[in-house]
Amino acid sequence: MGIPQGEDVLDKNYLSYSASAPEREVSARRIFNRTERRYLSLETRSMAYALLGSRSVPPGVTESAVQQAVTLGSISGAEVDAQTFEFLFYAVTLNPSFKIPFWFVSTAAPYRPWVC
Repeated sequence: MGIPQGEDVLDKNYLSYSASAPEREVSARRIFNRTERRYLSLETRSMAYALLGSRSVPPGVTESAVQQAVTLGSISGAEVDAQTFEFLFYAVTLNPSFKIPFWFVSTAAPYRPWVC
């Protein structure tokens, strides 16, 4: 069974979005990777699918909001909900260079060779 043309499709297992324009000239497809699925709730992913499918905003804005949401999720260790994603989306829309500050701090001691 193929993907219906002209309809939005959300499959919870495959996590892909496919939409065709009425003229069937343009088609968008987005598959969330494992890290994105870990830190974005299903509702958040659905919102991102809808934004990408609507083509009312440039796809780069939505992708940037998704990346910032994944960053926030990895910092907090929890899924980002739809309301938080909406705020991040507005922040990226207002300022395309918006980034959540994130610094990786290693807790491991620096490597020092043994001298015998």
